[in-house]
Amino acid sequence: MSLWWVSRNQLDPEQIALIETLPLRETFLVLGPPGCGKTNVLLRRAQFVRGQNMPNVLVLTFTRALTEFVRTGCWDAERREIFPRECVTTIESWVRSLYRVHNEALPEDPGDLVEWKRCLAGGALECAHRGRMPRYDALFIDEAQDLVQEEVDLVSSWSESRFFVGDDRQKIYGEAEGLSAVRQVVPPEHERTLRFHYRVAPPICRMADRVLIPHGGDSLESTCHYNGPDGATVNVLRTPRTRTEQLNDAAERLKEQVRVYSDYIRDGDRIGIVVARREDRDQVLNHLEQDSDLRDKAQIVRARESGEAGYDPAFADDRPICILTVKGCKGLEFRTVHWLFSDELSHRHENEDYYTVVTRAKTRLDIYYTATLPGVLARAHSEDGTASW
Repeated sequence: MSLWWVSRNQLDPEQIALIETLPLRETFLVLGPPGCGKTNVLLRRAQFVRGQNMPNVLVLTFTRALTEFVRTGCWDAERREIFPRECVTTIESWVRSLYRVHNEALPEDPGDLVEWKRCLAGGALECAHRGRMPRYDALFIDEAQDLVQEEVDLVSSWSESRFFVGDDRQKIYGEAEGLSAVRQVVPPEHERTLRFHYRVAPPICRMADRVLIPHGGDSLESTCHYNGPDGATVNVLRTPRTRTEQLNDAAERLKEQVRVYSDYIRDGDRIGIVVARREDRDQVLNHLEQDSDLRDKAQIVRARESGEAGYDPAFADDRPICILTVKGCKGLEFRTVHWLFSDELSHRHENEDYYTVVTRAKTRLDIYYTATLPGVLARAHSEDGTASW
């Protein structure tokens, strides 16, 4: 069973209107908080448009992990494909395909991700005028807040009908123009906002609201219609732990959570472990594999790297524990989140990074640190029983 909303009776009136009532061949921007259904609306809108004799559509996401997550929404409860999985891809994979189809060499990688995005998209701008490929009936773009100007220009050159969704509070690449670039191609009257969200529990909302000021003035907690299990909580360690102690603490909680949330896991829910560095993912996986109760229950979620033709980046149904980096968790959701080593590389994290990680959790968030709890997190939460003076 999928966690995605796939039928009209699972959606609220605002979501249905965005899917069914907007003009087909125009451009829109949909904003909203975590858990409001932006990505769900994006995919269902693509499905709806494709059914209106506009089959040449593409859904573009930011990361490989998010692409694989969105692809899980291409099936209904009976495992019938309701939207082609191959019509969901990352922006980078799509741009690379343009170079390949037009027999162009890729530009040299400057070594910085945002600059690479600029070079890659900017170099492909001329492809739309070659007449080798038909333009798309519509393009659907997730996580629009992290687009660079060149990507917005490229998307605009390939279709007159674009459907962007995003949230500035979840922007993790500060150098990207993001929504300011998107608004240059979207008429002001075509901007919409989803007000309510259903995924993030109130204690997690309160913490997120202390990290970033809500868009439009409504706090995440005030627009919360959480419909998950009871017992939602945020747990922040009161004292630092060594890396090994953090891993041991997390492992004990994971064993309990795999059992407590087993019904949700069977329905497609997952547990997330967020770390600072790519190499940290291997350390976490190796630790969990040494525990007989957690062996073969975890996977590293990442993109396929060069020379790994046999690597499958898809989410494994039998491995509900997903290990990924701060940047890699973008756009995903988990029943519980364990943020290990949260103070490491904190000098590279902006408030948007903290907000994004916090709001990946639906019901429970556990935060661990090695030396000192980052100030942003310390100011956003205090444990029950903390001395008041």
